[in-house]
Amino acid sequence: MSDGREVERPSVVIYRHPGASPVVLHEVRAGAEEEGVPTRVEPVGDADRRDAAALAHPAALNSTLEVGVGIDAGGIIAVHHAKLPPGAPAHVTSPVAGPPDWRRAGQVAARIVTGLPIAP
Repeated sequence: MSDGREVERPSVVIYRHPGASPVVLHEVRAGAEEEGVPTRVEPVGDADRRDAAALAHPAALNSTLEVGVGIDAGGIIAVHHAKLPPGAPAHVTSPVAGPPDWRRAGQVAARIVTGLPIAP
């Protein structure tokens, strides 16, 4: 019998700036899902001008899996674990990154969750 409350599905939390390209978000989510790890997207306010790493750390703290992704307005992606210091993400994409790099960021986030090695 259900009491009407929804149970939150364990997932990698993605904090996405509203100015970030939806294509970047799509590739990150696809990369994580290819590794079998679900994602949950939470937009941040337009007034929030933080960089990707500053978005990723609170996303990790908000994730039941302790892994978060930040996508800033410029499309840079940071992958963070809740136990790492705020300014030290596990992975950050280059400002000139493209779709394969964006998808890889999602794969890196998923591999941190699953404990699989992260290939260079």
